[in-house]
Amino acid sequence: MIRSRIGPGLQRKAMALCLLMFFLAAPVACRKKKEAPPPAGEAETINLNAVSQIESYKEILKKDPNNLQALVNIGNLYFDTRQDLMAIEHYRRALTLDPRNVNVRTDMAICYRRSGNPDMAVEELKKVISIDPRHPQSRYNLGIILLHDKGDVEGGIRAWEALLENVPNYQYRDSLKAEITRMRGMPGNAKQKFK
Repeated sequence: MIRSRIGPGLQRKAMALCLLMFFLAAPVACRKKKEAPPPAGEAETINLNAVSQIESYKEILKKDPNNLQALVNIGNLYFDTRQDLMAIEHYRRALTLDPRNVNVRTDMAICYRRSGNPDMAVEELKKVISIDPRHPQSRYNLGIILLHDKGDVEGGIRAWEALLENVPNYQYRDSLKAEITRMRGMPGNAKQKFK
């Protein structure tokens, strides 16, 4: 628990900074058999041919604007090159053709997060979970966004507990359980929702 003469706003920022530092240091300090993956969009490599591939897909979409695979692929290239607003545009178009595509919707949620709109990201991830309750990446990313972007530690823990409940064979189960246990052991004030 942080006790000092600083105001509540500064205390919240200090707690957020402490959580962030933990999450950044945890992979180095606590090597486990399997560490939880980084949030989607954080560790992907850049495709060096992306520009030419994007141009190819633009040509395809000029001829066939409803080509689902081209919309998804160009969205993925924009995602990989961190052109999030362009990715969102193409993912939205793809989702009008295939609204139950949980992978496209999850990637679009990550683009919303990276472009500064965590509320839309949470909304999209909840849609994914309603379509496929066993989709692990959406549940994991929901926890990340609730913790890091929304400051909702309890909500993040609940998202991860639901992941473990709905995906019993989750490959990062042990490390995620350990993180949940660590977070559950935090003092009461640290677990409260803070913004």
